Amino acid sequence: MLASKVFYIAIAAGIVFIAIGIASSIYSNMPVDVPLDNTIRPGTADVITPDMNVGSTASISVSGTTFHIEIKDPDGQVIESRSGNSFFSYDLTAQKAGQHTITINNTGTSDLTIEGRAQTKSSPLGLIGALMLVVTGIITIGLGLRFRRH
Repeated sequence: MLASKVFYIAIAAGIVFIAIGIASSIYSNMPVDVPLDNTIRPGTADVITPDMNVGSTASISVSGTTFHIEIKDPDGQVIESRSGNSFFSYDLTAQKAGQHTITINNTGTSDLTIEGRAQTKSSPLGLIGALMLVVTGIITIGLGLRFRRH
């Protein structure tokens, strides 16, 4: 009787692990909106690196004293570069898939305020974790099959 319960519990747990792993692996490749809100102190910099698909968008606004901002595509080509501004606003639509780089250096004497959002994918570690769940589900089902009645 106990072996029968262990069998059903292990099979159910394995199926749940596999379902969650598959859903997580799909989600890890889907771009999600991430807020870019931040404050940068004078003399410091912030580097934002959204991993974008072709057609994904980012919108950024920077305000404060003077600063330098540079936006690069995944190949390192400069998309936009400005210096000495006290306000900057830019809407980016990715032409290439990959990690874009937005570097903001506060060259002024007061804090900068960053506002905006970017569509980004999760890191490769997110996919590895999801695949580990699938493997765990398969192992759990395999162990459960050892308890089934003959």
